[in-house]
Amino acid sequence: MAQEPELVIRQAVASDAQAVLNLLKMLKTESTTFEDSSDEVDPAAESEQIKQISTSKQQVILLALLDNELVGLVTVLPTAEHQIGEIGVAVLKKFWHQGIGRELMLSGLDWAALESDFDIITLTVQIRNQPAVRLYQDIGFQTIQTLKVTTATDEVVEALEMQLAVK
Repeated sequence: MAQEPELVIRQAVASDAQAVLNLLKMLKTESTTFEDSSDEVDPAAESEQIKQISTSKQQVILLALLDNELVGLVTVLPTAEHQIGEIGVAVLKKFWHQGIGRELMLSGLDWAALESDFDIITLTVQIRNQPAVRLYQDIGFQTIQTLKVTTATDEVVEALEMQLAVK
């Protein structure tokens, strides 16, 4: 009988830099909802950035590994409002609908509640991404407003800004 693949979610460390850059590059090709500037970052700079983030109460990068393969990540980053952090989740397409995004989201929210200085976590999700909207609603996020966002392919679409109190 085949053994279930093991999902591990852990904080990124400096030695993950190249793998994170590779993941970001793949994610960018799979979705118009995902934006990054990894093409402009070399592994040494990414390594240094991850090292700085790992000691912060204002930001985190958590990685999802399935049988030691990097398949997704969640970030929590500061916003202009000191007490509000923004969460973002991305999972490689071939691993969608397996619960990995939910586990990443819950892990990011746990970090925000237990380790960060944030009281509220916010996110923006395209309305057409109904599986993600339902996930965020199931977790407890509330819609604050509907807005228009421009995708990575310059398409203007409707999105929801959602928030969740973590403290």
